[in-house]
Amino acid sequence: MLHIEEYVGIILGVPQTRRAKALANPDQPHSAVIHELEGYIKAHHPDTTDVNVMNATDTGRADKTHQPVRHWYHVTYEV
Repeated sequence: MLHIEEYVGIILGVPQTRRAKALANPDQPHSAVIHELEGYIKAHHPDTTDVNVMNATDTGRADKTHQPVRHWYHVTYEV
């Protein structure tokens, strides 16, 4: 369920800031990490189509079930 601010933002076309946790391989260039985080968010939040990562912080927690190993990031993004 959306809050009234989200409805107003949708109607006015104002970007909305959201937060999520996402996985990415830290052993790649910065632009590739951002691209991977955007892809993760789109895949796990199908209602978001246009994702713009504003900030990403590596939590230091690794998910070793993936190869190469990926780290969890706290991500702030606009949709």
